[in-house]
Amino acid sequence: MKKLSIVAAALLSAFVATQVSAATDTTGFYVGGALNKVTVDVFDESESGTGFGVYGGYNFNEWFGLEANLFATGDLGDRDVDIGAGALSFTPKFTAQINDIFSAYAKVGIASMALVIDDGSDDEDFTGFGWTYGVGVNAAVTEHLNIRVSYDVTTGDLEADRHNSIDIDTDIKQFAVGLHYQF
Repeated sequence: MKKLSIVAAALLSAFVATQVSAATDTTGFYVGGALNKVTVDVFDESESGTGFGVYGGYNFNEWFGLEANLFATGDLGDRDVDIGAGALSFTPKFTAQINDIFSAYAKVGIASMALVIDDGSDDEDFTGFGWTYGVGVNAAVTEHLNIRVSYDVTTGDLEADRHNSIDIDTDIKQFAVGLHYQF
């Protein structure tokens, strides 16, 4: 996570230093991708790894928009257990313009979640709905290109696909660095 934070800060500084005069377009559609540091809290344990995501939305004005975010992870488990996670979330997003380059946002909404746990002899799928919330900062690289640093938490009660398994409460936390195009 420390390496991802350093890379994010370096990229953000480099782009902002070269594009000081760029003013972001704050309304309309946007679409982008992100690299995520994901932590899954399940069964009183935490597993972490890398995930990838895509996001997009529509800003109705400079302070309000709607956003969808889809992400998935690779293997988050240890040597004996493989864990994969993913979620699709829909949120209203509230943005505060700091200046022509920077903006901060907060969002809260619903999410469809999935978790796959494979212990080598058997695998179990858990699915369900939950809540998601997050905060982040956008920085304009050009008029239409933005870098984003964000932190999102998705939490919910997931039901096992098989009836003989237990249901679980889980939290999925993401620290993400993303790049999106504002149309």
